[in-house]
Amino acid sequence: MSINVISITRVMSSALMLIFLTGCVSMDNHRASTIDPDERLDQLMAVYSDVNGKKQGCHELKRAYSSTTECKRIQGEVQRLHMEFPENERVLMANAVLQLQAGRYDRAQFLLDQLLSLPGAHPEAALLRSQLAVREGNTARARTLLKQQIVLRPDYAELREALASTYYLEGKYADARKTLSAAGRLGVSGWRIAYHQGLLSEAEEDWGGACQFYLRSLEQKPDFRQAVARLVGLTEHAACRDIADAR
Repeated sequence: MSINVISITRVMSSALMLIFLTGCVSMDNHRASTIDPDERLDQLMAVYSDVNGKKQGCHELKRAYSSTTECKRIQGEVQRLHMEFPENERVLMANAVLQLQAGRYDRAQFLLDQLLSLPGAHPEAALLRSQLAVREGNTARARTLLKQQIVLRPDYAELREALASTYYLEGKYADARKTLSAAGRLGVSGWRIAYHQGLLSEAEEDWGGACQFYLRSLEQKPDFRQAVARLVGLTEHAACRDIADAR
């Protein structure tokens, strides 16, 4: 089981929140209304947010003019915008996220690599790209990307949280714990840190310690299903049965 500190879905949602603006405008005249790429992107993403938030969302094609068709049009317009402004960071990020949502992982990787080659810090891009590297089993690549971004953004807690996942996957549990502690000091929620510490304890077959961490996670976030599942799953061990029964 992976440490699942930073899921692709969660990072994509976070990245989209940085791009979306509230409100909705007509997509058909967005190119004519302004030549500024950021304004055009804002307009497109406002439409996308509106369509994706509706009941059908972007994933179900039921008729010729469904919301999925609209989402594909928006994806095409963002790709066009990238062709016009290939080094605009927000356009690159938006295009990469939309490609991921469409399941085009190779294209998303290419775009994220483009963004990461530009000067400056790009932590959200690094988080997504590292998850794609982990998905391919390339933890070394993920770790390198994350460490590079930590140098540029040492205050960005989720970079360290994701770095801990690479150590976990490689069996470097002491490094994972140390990195998680740093993430916690930088502001990562305690319930998440406790859950990941529980996974590390499980990997080391410290069943009682793992269940204590899961219980600590649930004390802070009672509706956290993953922690409940792990706690229940370990009730075959006496130490965990006692903890589970006490809840």
